[in-house]
Amino acid sequence: MNIVITGFMASGKTEISKAIAQMSCYSLIDTDDMIVRKTNMTINEIFDKYGEEHFRKIEREIIEEAAESKNAVISTGGGAVLDKRNIDILRKTGVIINLAPEFSVIEERLEKARETRPLLQRDSIEDIKKRFEMRKPFYDNCDYKVNVINGRTPRSYAMEILKIMEDIQE
Repeated sequence: MNIVITGFMASGKTEISKAIAQMSCYSLIDTDDMIVRKTNMTINEIFDKYGEEHFRKIEREIIEEAAESKNAVISTGGGAVLDKRNIDILRKTGVIINLAPEFSVIEERLEKARETRPLLQRDSIEDIKKRFEMRKPFYDNCDYKVNVINGRTPRSYAMEILKIMEDIQE
């Protein structure tokens, strides 16, 4: 059984997924990293050169490949949930866990990351908040929700998620 991590940008998907893999027998799969390796382009370059529709097509192919894994923690891109087929594919072999922060948590984290996230130089915080609100119903299509707050470590979330998986398998 796989653990599938969904959530908005800056919700902690990458760091929490890494912590889960380090603390368990789960291997780590980051779908955005797979896309970058497959295309030899960054996510932003794909969006800029080919557009979102092309990116989502590649993302769906990568998700199909990732879902075939066994005992993996699969960290998805923030928009992967927009295509219901992605969630349906991932749910066949995994448990969907959504990292669910309030927008204030995202905003605080994004302010710190403005230099390293090119998207933030193009989009205003208001635009990002609109995207966050629009995606909420898509993130709700999950098996479990984990509330994310500032101040907790990725390891503490990993322990919470591994406990969920332990409870499921009992």
